Amino acid sequence: MRKKIMNSLVYQIWPRSFQDSNHDGIGDINGIRSRLDYLASLGVDMIWLSPVFTSPDVDFGYDISDYRDINPVLGTMEDFDLLIQEAKDRGIGIMMDLVANHTSDQHEWFKKAMEDKKSPYRDYYLFRKGKNGKEPNNWLGLFGGSAWRKVEGDEYVLTLWAPQQIDLNWRNPKVRHEIYEIMHFWLKKGIKGFRMDVINAIGKHPDFPDKNPGKKGYQFADDLIVSRPEVDDYLKEMHEEVLSKYDGLYLGEGMLMTKEAAKRFCGETTNELDLMFQFELALIDCGPLGKFDFRKLYRWSIPEFKKIYIDWQLDAQKNHYWIANYLSNHDQQRAVSHYGDDKKYHKESAKALITSILFARGTPFLYQGEEIGMTDLAFEREEWQDFEAKNIYGQLQSMMHVPAFLAEKIVKRKTRDNARTPVQWSDNAYAGFSTVKPWIKLNPNYQKINVEAQEKDPNSILNFTRRANLLRKSKDLFTFGIFEPILQDHREILGFIRKDDNEAYLVLINLTNKPSTLELKEEWCGETILQNVYNPQPLVKKMVFMPFEARVVKLSQRI
Repeated sequence: MRKKIMNSLVYQIWPRSFQDSNHDGIGDINGIRSRLDYLASLGVDMIWLSPVFTSPDVDFGYDISDYRDINPVLGTMEDFDLLIQEAKDRGIGIMMDLVANHTSDQHEWFKKAMEDKKSPYRDYYLFRKGKNGKEPNNWLGLFGGSAWRKVEGDEYVLTLWAPQQIDLNWRNPKVRHEIYEIMHFWLKKGIKGFRMDVINAIGKHPDFPDKNPGKKGYQFADDLIVSRPEVDDYLKEMHEEVLSKYDGLYLGEGMLMTKEAAKRFCGETTNELDLMFQFELALIDCGPLGKFDFRKLYRWSIPEFKKIYIDWQLDAQKNHYWIANYLSNHDQQRAVSHYGDDKKYHKESAKALITSILFARGTPFLYQGEEIGMTDLAFEREEWQDFEAKNIYGQLQSMMHVPAFLAEKIVKRKTRDNARTPVQWSDNAYAGFSTVKPWIKLNPNYQKINVEAQEKDPNSILNFTRRANLLRKSKDLFTFGIFEPILQDHREILGFIRKDDNEAYLVLINLTNKPSTLELKEEWCGETILQNVYNPQPLVKKMVFMPFEARVVKLSQRI
């Protein structure tokens, strides 16, 4: 059963923007239910839902006020129970987004902690006294500004993300027990896994020291809050208390995920998690401080992309851990706009990128709309919905002295709003997402890029995705087989072989918007069984690969 689950195609849904069923402009659970047949037609095995718990929505669900109920904006518990059952009827499992590093300040635990300093709930969070009239230390919040929120007098509480997202004290065994009971609650309902938000940040340095003492300004605390040794202890305990008791897929998301940390958290024998996300590709054009670090923004190369892609594949293979393969999600740009050419070679580049996800070693993840090549949208500043974008815009100016015009340009490029525009189902009013104006701006290109149009086109991105996933599922070697890179010095083409003891397949992807000369060994010139361009030339030892051309080739002999 584990092998079947690890072979899943996981499809991420941002519920607010997937499908509106009650005509309020906001996507909901019943909207997801109405599209289950579509998801089944893609070959989806698991739906990862971004948070649907009760929340004041400061960070759109990642600030949870009740872990055991459904956000009324999105539906009811009855709706959710029906979603689990109807998805199961189609062979699809539900993965929930567990946000266990922090709660909303509207959560009952935090309210009780604030009502009485002697309350046991006080130790559910990280309250500390200030120093010299300032915060307890100089840690930087991940959305900008101080990581501490002043609550009263000289007392502060740790809020590494938005000030309304209060970090939990995982050193308190009562907190851990509460989280485990929440997990049991949902797993007993029949869900099939968790994606665990910033799970490598649940352990903080117990002494809360300054980072880079004496340096001016707030400092990113990195090693003081990321992938600390106690995280392994917590995850092993979680595995023993919860995960080992249910058949599911358990995925970790974490900041600054290194190969060594991934090996620790999801190695074959670690008894922690099943797989991890890595962010090196997502942040390929960003500086060391993250996606809004303007010092490197917009500059990346194909050799750099290839190196990150290949290094992670080889390291996971060598050290026997598992990774999630993806190129976009609710926090990142749309893949075709980030890595492809969303204008001249929109169709070709979208298909090429999907090929890179589906045929890598590991578990593939697609984000809603990726299967039709949805693109980024240039939001004006007054249209931003994302808390992070609004806050970072000010922080870039106040902390890093970035001119307002440049701060706006940086945020426009990287705002999470890019990935959160409504799914484009048709060219009808509001793209078939709703009958009223959506909660967030709709990309006007929905009239050309939409599911309905692509259903009718046998050569569409949508139908290519279906064919590619069918091929992937037909051979376990595409998920579990050996990954062997080739053409590593080629500056435009990503090439690798997938093989097992019986068969071998070659995957070739031109990652550029220009033709590229390709020289192959004779034994690599097999039968093309999947390609993304019209009337491709036969594969020969020396040829020109068209812009964003991608192929899967069955080799005549195992290499």
